[in-house]
Amino acid sequence: MIDWITAIVPCFHEKTLIGGRLTKTSDSGEVEWESISSVSVLGSHDSSLRIKTHSVNENGFGTHIYIDGNPVKFLQGHNLFGTDNLIPLLCATLKKISLIPELGLSPTVFDVRSWESGDFRLNRVDCTVMFDVGSNANALAWIRQAEMNATLSHRGRGQVTKGSTLYFGKSSRRSSMKFYAKGEEFKKHSHVSFLQLPSLVNYANRGLRCEVVLRSLELNHRNLSKGSQWDDLLPLQIVNEFIGRLNMADITAITSEHTSGLSPANKAVYELWKHGHDIRSMYSRPSFYRYRKSLMDALGIDIATVQYKQPNNVVPFIRIIEAKPMGVPDWAIGTDLYFDGTRHA
Repeated sequence: MIDWITAIVPCFHEKTLIGGRLTKTSDSGEVEWESISSVSVLGSHDSSLRIKTHSVNENGFGTHIYIDGNPVKFLQGHNLFGTDNLIPLLCATLKKISLIPELGLSPTVFDVRSWESGDFRLNRVDCTVMFDVGSNANALAWIRQAEMNATLSHRGRGQVTKGSTLYFGKSSRRSSMKFYAKGEEFKKHSHVSFLQLPSLVNYANRGLRCEVVLRSLELNHRNLSKGSQWDDLLPLQIVNEFIGRLNMADITAITSEHTSGLSPANKAVYELWKHGHDIRSMYSRPSFYRYRKSLMDALGIDIATVQYKQPNNVVPFIRIIEAKPMGVPDWAIGTDLYFDGTRHA
């Protein structure tokens, strides 16, 4: 599902869209720079996104707008499930915004054709998949163990923030990936009455959410910075690619038979790792990488991940590849709960 879009799209408007101004002045009172803030636009059930003027012509009329937000939530009122069709999703959102008289948007026929053909620039796209792990408790158990036993190639270990959200590459200017229990997140934001429907709550509580964020540098690198370069198969392919780069350490103990051929130093490091010690913090960088390569070659383990010794009462470890992706439920199709993305309006 497409979960977030930041884009620059053609859209004629006579009055500049300004939500406010942020100005920096020098000691003498001269303006050094000024930044225009966005206008917040309300959609379905108080869901909002932000827009502002991006470009103007020689007459001072706006030609392009900057749009930033969650379009599926803007249209549906929630983002439990949605569409993988980026162009129809953004088109429907833009057409809905254009009907708000206070904004003064007057897209031309050429503007609308540009939307429908994907002739606009993307600065950020979030792609998501929900995995059915059975319960909110299972999702939290997976996150706890993945925090200790998973690394993402080119991003390293994950970092848990906001209590139970596991990030990989959170501060990266290119891309990042995160996992969280959708039931917990949904509960925090489901203040609107229709979101308390038992069918929606049950759907959320079974889900482990994976989100991949592609920012400008990564979109440019992948040649995906134009809407026309996206199709409905791409979001799932991107998420699967990132999940494929996720390395889960083997949390089962190696038998003494396998460790008998290790050198005393390697055996000592293995024993420390097996009992949950962070080897990276205990040795110099050259030593750590020497031991890491030796033990990976000999035993197939990665001491870059810290072993997690789970109590017997914790839900067993659930590998992401064994979880079933959650599709759009049949009961939502054909209702206002689901924008199917098969049309532009």
